[in-house]
Amino acid sequence: MTPAKQFTVAIIGGGIGGLALAIGLLRRNVLVQIYEAAAEFKEVGLGLTIGPAAHRAMPLIDPKIREIYDTLITTHADSPGFERFKDTWFEVVWATGEKAGEVLMDLKALPSGQTTVRRADFLDALGKLVPEGVVHFGKRVEKLVEMDEDEHEGEGVEMVFEDGSSARASVVVGCDGIHSRVKQFVLSEEEYNRTQPRYSGMYGYRAVLDMETMVEAVGEHRARVSSMYIGDGAYGVTYPIMRAKKVNVGIYPLHSEWDSDKWMRPARKEDMRRDFAHMGGHINSLIEHMPDPSQWAIFEHPHISTFARSRIAILGDAAHASTPHQGAGAGQAIEDAHVIAELLGDPRVTDSNHAIAAFQAYDAVRRPRSQRVVTSSAQNAYLLCLRLDGVGGDEEKLKSRLNVQLRWLWDLDVQEQAEGARRLMLERIEGSIES
Repeated sequence: MTPAKQFTVAIIGGGIGGLALAIGLLRRNVLVQIYEAAAEFKEVGLGLTIGPAAHRAMPLIDPKIREIYDTLITTHADSPGFERFKDTWFEVVWATGEKAGEVLMDLKALPSGQTTVRRADFLDALGKLVPEGVVHFGKRVEKLVEMDEDEHEGEGVEMVFEDGSSARASVVVGCDGIHSRVKQFVLSEEEYNRTQPRYSGMYGYRAVLDMETMVEAVGEHRARVSSMYIGDGAYGVTYPIMRAKKVNVGIYPLHSEWDSDKWMRPARKEDMRRDFAHMGGHINSLIEHMPDPSQWAIFEHPHISTFARSRIAILGDAAHASTPHQGAGAGQAIEDAHVIAELLGDPRVTDSNHAIAAFQAYDAVRRPRSQRVVTSSAQNAYLLCLRLDGVGGDEEKLKSRLNVQLRWLWDLDVQEQAEGARRLMLERIEGSIES
């Protein structure tokens, strides 16, 4: 009998987006292999928060993903006495001005509230859902070559790796991060060079503190309730992780220049004090408890013209890396993975030409939303720094803008998004048959 799926999928990159996609494809009986450059699954970063839309997408990819996430999360209910904040995403707190230390608003994220995990824990758990023989480590892609029947036996994409080995697949999905190698084979050389990641005008200081240290720095309430500290030209964010045993901390000043070709540069405690001298007691107390004054550049991805070309597509940070100011980056990769898994897993998608139509539909549906998230996140940095045109430090406008931006991000009908892409894909498939 002819197998239902007459194509294979290669995933380049084994981060959260790549693993979520692989798990979703395996559940739908799509043959898939993962090629990861590192010697093991490795996640960069500390805490991870997933918004309500991506939270709803998880079980649609595979219920096991949501089950794993929900067993690992920290919520406000993990702190006895703070259960009433179960639906809170963040409390927004003034850091400057006459109201410094006062709460501007309790920002709700119904129904999930704030859910956070340690990135490495989530990635490790996802990796355990992938069967043996699917993942190939130490495979950094050097070149992709699209083949047709005249050039080679069969159709597909040949992947050439830096270690000299190669592999073949019908289609390729690049999930290889903000410095994606796969993206180079989706865009023209001119566009690829023009849309390299760029410094966003902000850097940050990061730390994970023990809860006891955090309580000493800012008090019980601020330590245990996820908080955004908004101020003139800077903002800070803190949220509990690891069942409220530790707290993830990030503080960010607007700064127009980054004079290094690296993501991180050493700094001194005096630099932190200078950057946040005006930011009130909570932030300045945090500074004194943060062990590492290193500065981390915040980069973003300029919009690109497409997420797919023929047999090759990109998702997650490879396609639309965002600044962290809405906590939406990982969630967008999960939404991407849901749409691609639904399209390639559709029973009417049986060959690689159908898969190409699926990639085109994925691009048409996901690119406008994910690029709007990139733009909105960049605006959010200025909003939280009280520098957004038309809003500034106006209390009512701040409340309204935060609610509007987050409602749009969170209230997505994730299943309808996939169904919309499916309709576009089937139109393309039917059109190709008729022609």
